[in-house]
Amino acid sequence: MADADDAAAVLARHAVALSTVREFGRRSQAARVLVLIDQGGDDAAMVEWTPGGAPLELTEGETTWAVPDESAGAVPPLALAAVRPVPASAVRVDDATGEVGAPIGAVEHLADAVVDLARVFGGRSVASADFPTADPALPLRIAARPGEPVLLEIGETQYELPGGAA
Repeated sequence: MADADDAAAVLARHAVALSTVREFGRRSQAARVLVLIDQGGDDAAMVEWTPGGAPLELTEGETTWAVPDESAGAVPPLALAAVRPVPASAVRVDDATGEVGAPIGAVEHLADAVVDLARVFGGRSVASADFPTADPALPLRIAARPGEPVLLEIGETQYELPGGAA
């Protein structure tokens, strides 16, 4: 029974993180959200969310738990900055040139939201989110940690968002 008790304790300890990642994903309409949560020292917990009723995943150490999406709603999320979803049809990416076409300020807004997501977890936490684009095969991935440059990824190539550290 200790294993079930241990799992329940781990899930309870990360309930707010699970709820927060789920809420960010829903509000931003991301295709995927992943957060590495700094727990001090060399340890980090990983929370991953994808839409469509798939369970959230929580990884701590060598163990991964599938957490039903509705379970994450039982605990209020941390306060997040406003995030406005950008329709996939409004974002065009070119894998060959690294060009991104979107409404003025849209990519910066999403980048700020991802930075804020990492910031609410504190320490050296890192957040990334995949946002759909007009080309379903090429999502725009944004990865951020407060105080460091925001990274954009298109296909297999990474770029620093112009403008310096977040």
